[in-house]
Amino acid sequence: MYKFFFLILLTAIFLLNSFGFGPNIYPLRLVLPFSALVVGLLFFQKVIIEQKKVTLSPLLLVTGLFFAYMFLHTFLVTGYRAFFLDVNYATADVLNYALLAVLVMTIFFYALLDRAKMLRFSYGVVRFFYVSYALFAVYEIATGNHLPSSNLYDAPSWMRYVPTAVYFNSNDFAAIFTLMFLFLFTDFQSSRKLYARLGMAACIILHIFILYKSQSRLSFLLFGGFLLYQYPKRLSALLFLSFLLFFFIGWFGETSWYMQTLDSLAKLKQDLSFEERNSTVVRLYLYKHALLSVVPSSGMGFGINASANYYQSIMDPNLFHITNPHSYIFELLINSGVVVTLFYLFLNGYLMVKNWMLHNYNLVIQLIIYNLLLFSSSSSLFLWPIYLFFLIYIVATVEHEEKEIKN
Repeated sequence: MYKFFFLILLTAIFLLNSFGFGPNIYPLRLVLPFSALVVGLLFFQKVIIEQKKVTLSPLLLVTGLFFAYMFLHTFLVTGYRAFFLDVNYATADVLNYALLAVLVMTIFFYALLDRAKMLRFSYGVVRFFYVSYALFAVYEIATGNHLPSSNLYDAPSWMRYVPTAVYFNSNDFAAIFTLMFLFLFTDFQSSRKLYARLGMAACIILHIFILYKSQSRLSFLLFGGFLLYQYPKRLSALLFLSFLLFFFIGWFGETSWYMQTLDSLAKLKQDLSFEERNSTVVRLYLYKHALLSVVPSSGMGFGINASANYYQSIMDPNLFHITNPHSYIFELLINSGVVVTLFYLFLNGYLMVKNWMLHNYNLVIQLIIYNLLLFSSSSSLFLWPIYLFFLIYIVATVEHEEKEIKN
């Protein structure tokens, strides 16, 4: 039974707040209490009643301590500021944060019970939703229709041909969509079958197309960097041959087509530029004020989802009225304070060093891209899949470490 509830839980994570009943009743809120109860009872039965030994590696222990401290500290700061400083917090934000705490601990305890099944089930669900997201993204690009949870649902018609799937905006979708690709296909190069390689090439082309249409520049560039890491010789040779072919066609072929292609490449370069709408400058000011937030908060943070109110209070014209931190790390700093942020950075650094020492370079690359992709999303606090992926990286590292010890 617990397998069924865990699979339903994973499904609800990737549905986000779509297919719900209003803004506050969505699949995860309906499924999580039952999943948490089942996993909790199973853990109690195996550990307390049957007294079976549960292996808790140092990495899992540190991870558990990090999340426990993060949630406890943020709740305490929120409670203190609400009761003693009369700061108002949205009830929906507090409930969502409590939901997030239960979600993370449910996945964590399930990983303690059976790490291998946790990874296997996660792989199956991610594969299903990757295909589902891709098909729905193509549908959105073709028709301009979106789910009600999308910020493009009632946008002007010329803006609507951008994929968002079940997410609020295209940046969130592109970030999670790319994380899913990395998780599924990082080790795919070992296959030597022709049909598998052709299928892989088709997946890459489709993924690039969807990312380009999503207008998520950071996701697009990071995915390109991942391809260069994964297939350096093949991609370099392909780019070189494409350049030669393009040069000779332009020299001897039709001039109008050549000039049209150059215009398209110039447009692509402009689309990928971070100078649009002073994007780079605005982000630098967002990050500057995030660092300065440690002074008024005394390094303790401002509480649950307080970053928007913090930026609104600054009244800096250089922010252009943008109130989202556009970085999970800085969002963590504003909401939860210095210690939680340093703990998170330490855990990430430890993960990377550990995997590097284990020669598990693919996971190191995934971790780097994971953290960089979270600079793409305007706010990642309640982006449920990122917590699943982070725990997957933790569990995968522990599994890889144990295999190395056995060998």
